[in-house]
Amino acid sequence: MRNRMRERIMVLATVLSISLCLSPLPALAVNVGDKAPDFLMHSTAGETVQLSQYLGRKHVLLFFFVAAFTGG
Repeated sequence: MRNRMRERIMVLATVLSISLCLSPLPALAVNVGDKAPDFLMHSTAGETVQLSQYLGRKHVLLFFFVAAFTGG
C-alpha cells in the first residue's frame, strides 16, 4: 500500500514538474520606440555580453535564433 501511494506521489510530482516547464512564461512587452531593457547574453564566441556595454553607439544589431540547437 505504501509503495502504491509513493508511486502515485512520484507520478503526480513528475506531471506537475513537466507542466510547469511547459507553461509559457510572461514576457515583458516592449513597444516600438521604447528603450530596450538591459540584459546579459552569450555571444557566438562564448563571451558574456551586456547590452549596456554598447550604450552611446549609433547602431546595435542583435540576432536571435529561437529554434537554434533545438532539433526542430
